[in-house]
Amino acid sequence: MDKEQLHQLLLRYHRGHLRPEELDILKKFLGTKGGQQMLYDSWDEEFEAWTGDKDLERNQDALFERMLADKRIVSILAQHKGKKKGMILPWRRLVAAACLLLLSGLAAFWFYRQIPTIDADKDLANQQHIIQPGSNKARILFEDGSFVELEKIKQDTFLQDQGLRIYKQADGSIAYAYTATKETQKPVYNTIVTPKGGEYSLVLPDGSKVWLNAASKLRYPLSFGADSRTVELEGEAYFEVEKVKKQDTSIPFYVQTKDQKLQVLGTKFNINSYNNKIKTTLIEGAVALHYAHQAKPKHLKPSQQSDYSVNEKDIQIKDVDPSYSIAWKSGNFAFDDASIEQVMEEVARWYDIDISYQGDMSKIRYSGTISRFEKFEQLLQLIEWTDLVTFKVDGRRVTVMK
Repeated sequence: MDKEQLHQLLLRYHRGHLRPEELDILKKFLGTKGGQQMLYDSWDEEFEAWTGDKDLERNQDALFERMLADKRIVSILAQHKGKKKGMILPWRRLVAAACLLLLSGLAAFWFYRQIPTIDADKDLANQQHIIQPGSNKARILFEDGSFVELEKIKQDTFLQDQGLRIYKQADGSIAYAYTATKETQKPVYNTIVTPKGGEYSLVLPDGSKVWLNAASKLRYPLSFGADSRTVELEGEAYFEVEKVKKQDTSIPFYVQTKDQKLQVLGTKFNINSYNNKIKTTLIEGAVALHYAHQAKPKHLKPSQQSDYSVNEKDIQIKDVDPSYSIAWKSGNFAFDDASIEQVMEEVARWYDIDISYQGDMSKIRYSGTISRFEKFEQLLQLIEWTDLVTFKVDGRRVTVMK
């Protein structure tokens, strides 16, 4: 058997198309020293020929990462390292050796069928056991029940809805442009929704900018009224509100979040309304917070944060470093004496995982900054280095232990 024949058999094996008699031939050939040497020698050299993909380096790395995630491969590599102390092989050839050993067993066919033709960017993200950080993804819901997945819209793609064009800008955000000759009589609303593991930014029809965090929802009209501008928020968002005037009178901007209605003329602020708490952090400008059960609004100054309890109807205002509250917008987790539950709640939303706990976590606090785009295993390791907790990962469920 020559290299080309070996590659064709491996390609058919890899895709699950190998006939039983061809499987016997392949197993017998790779059971010989010559067959093993041919596999080792050609693993890097000819990989492109039997994947059919020209992006050689990317797809090799993707395949090897998936192989190394398989417990059987790790076990075989450990045995190989222990028995071959005097032998040094490149790590990719070690993986090839591990695959070869698997191939000689009954589980080999199952293993290779679990590795379809490789598209690293798509297949890896779809594997349940590979936990990826979040990314730009969201959908716009229209009033008629239809929706558009925003990440699938190409740049300069236009959608027509109620006299407005919705389009994707160069930076990936969504914006609007009027095409109607006059405003519609009845307000028409869009809702942008981000899933767990998603975030998105958009420019509202008045020019205000909004960054929406994971597992959040923003409902807004396609045309704001002449006297006020109101949006409805669930989850977390950062706002940069554009000042709008009508005949020298500023048109107020409102954000309705559960029991709280925030009023602003032009400012930058962050609202976090996950669970039954609403944390509003003012970056610059001034805002007034209105509550139905309170006669007078509460006012915030820059670098102040309000903490409102939906259940207890109680509000606390304190001075803070606002950088911790808006770190997510710049791609970071940032915590200042946060409970481990708060830390893992943010991690869970971004990496789309489930969290459980073993032991008393009430006294465990965490301070620090971590990139939201760390590999998940490295992120957990960074937290473990505090020596306060350890983690057990089972699929997409993570158990936090003391």
